[in-house]
Amino acid sequence: MAEFTRVITEESEIQCRFCAETDISKYGKYKKNQYYICKTCGRKFSEIDTYPRMKYPREYIYNTLNYYYNGMSYRNINQTFEDMKDVDISKSTLWRWVVKYSKMVNDYVLNLHPTLSKVWIADETVIGLWGKNYWFWDIIDAETRFLIASHLSRTRTTKDAKKLFYMAKLRSQTRPKLILTDKLHSYKSAFNRVFYSNIKARQVDHLTSEGFDSPTNINLIERFHGTLKQRTKVMRDLKERKSARIVLDGFMTHYNFFMEHSYLKGKTPAVVGGIGKDIDNWGDLIDLAIWGPIENPEVILEWEEFAVA
Repeated sequence: MAEFTRVITEESEIQCRFCAETDISKYGKYKKNQYYICKTCGRKFSEIDTYPRMKYPREYIYNTLNYYYNGMSYRNINQTFEDMKDVDISKSTLWRWVVKYSKMVNDYVLNLHPTLSKVWIADETVIGLWGKNYWFWDIIDAETRFLIASHLSRTRTTKDAKKLFYMAKLRSQTRPKLILTDKLHSYKSAFNRVFYSNIKARQVDHLTSEGFDSPTNINLIERFHGTLKQRTKVMRDLKERKSARIVLDGFMTHYNFFMEHSYLKGKTPAVVGGIGKDIDNWGDLIDLAIWGPIENPEVILEWEEFAVA
């Protein structure tokens, strides 16, 4: 196995990883790694570049998420680490990293509210998982291409459409002026329950697509579904629905922050939406999730209620 620990010969050489000050002291060991606490900023860190309470370097973990959401299987990720780092990381460990850090980042980004346009597009598509067909529901902003909300269901009812609209409303903390959908009747009932208002300033219009060549088509979300179906093959390793939900939300995060669009002139939806500056990979998001403040924890709690329903 490759040696990835860094030997520190003199304690006086150690600097705080966060503020670069040298006024630090030892803070115990965890799994043979020495931890320190900075007396200036109060943060704790280990002698190697790890996330809290983890033994592997940070780059192993965030690269695992980068690889996974770009379509690699756990088997291929394991082989990549063997070839590049001469280290054998079990598929179960890789899976735990994906679920743990996806959940952490998903919760954090719910607090980041992008600037969206006034037109949202909702749709649903069938994806095959575990030998069964599921409905994947999603709603996307027309101008920024930001994926606002999504969820997985076995049915295609008003309840499912209403859940999608509620999640989008909660995630965005705003209301559009227009929502486009296909002609599925469930959307009309769900729209009336979530977005209908007698107050003119709060009114939202609902239009249905009239076909591929219609001005009210939903072609852009259909293209997204093509991308989604290419990625869901990596979800076949998941054994239960809760993990699937976390990974689907993780894919939504990956799509918004790391997938560049020609329509957006090579930018990501998060950058265009004003929340993706200086975020280049999963490592940046994990750092923010660990050390950044969560301003609206009630959003996470409400999101969880919808997600497990």
